[in-house]
Amino acid sequence: PFAMQIAASFVQGMLNTQLVKYGNDIAVAANGIVMSISQMILMSVVAVNMAIQPIIGFNFGARNFERVKETLYKGIVFGSIIAVLGFIVVQAFPGAIVKMFNDSDIRLYEIGTRGLRIAMSVVFLIGFQVVMGNYFQSTGKAKLAMFISLLRQVIVLIPMLIILPRYLGLDGVWLSMPVASIISAIIVTYFFRKEQVRLAELID
Repeated sequence: PFAMQIAASFVQGMLNTQLVKYGNDIAVAANGIVMSISQMILMSVVAVNMAIQPIIGFNFGARNFERVKETLYKGIVFGSIIAVLGFIVVQAFPGAIVKMFNDSDIRLYEIGTRGLRIAMSVVFLIGFQVVMGNYFQSTGKAKLAMFISLLRQVIVLIPMLIILPRYLGLDGVWLSMPVASIISAIIVTYFFRKEQVRLAELID
C-alpha cells in the first residue's frame, strides 16, 4: 500500500503534466472526474479484497488449498462484476456523470465525456488484476504482489503516457490508461494460470 501511494502520486503528477502539455487546464479538471469515478470502482473492488484476504491467508496457512482456490475464484467473480457494472454505467452515462461535477462548462462536458469513455473503456479488467495482487499478498508472495500492484498504474502506464500522446495528442493521454490495463491484464493472466497449476498440484 505504501509503494502504491507513492507511485500513484508520481504518476498523477506526470499525468497532469501531459494533460496540460497536450490539452489544457480543463483537461486536468476532466481528469479529476475520471480519477474520482475510477477510485469509486477501485475501492469497491478493494472491499472485496478485504473480505477474502483473511480467508485466503488463514486457509493457505492451514493448507486447506481447496478453500483457497474457491475463495480466489469467488473474489475474481465478484471483483469482475463490480468492474463490469462500473464499465456499463460509465459508457452509458458519461455526460450525466460529468454534469454531476459541473453542469455549466461546455468545454469540460465535452472533454470530460470523451475522457471518461476512452480512459475507462476497459475498466472491466481491473477487478481481476486487483484481486490477483491481493491474492499473492495473502499467500506470502510479497514481491509478486507488489509487481502486480504497480504493473498497471506505474510500470506500463508511464511508458504509455510518454509514447502515445506524441502521436495521438490528448486522446493519447486518455488512451494510455486502457492500453496499460490491457497489457498488464495479459501479464497477470500468465501468473494466474501458473497459480492455477500450483493450486491443483497442492490440492492433489
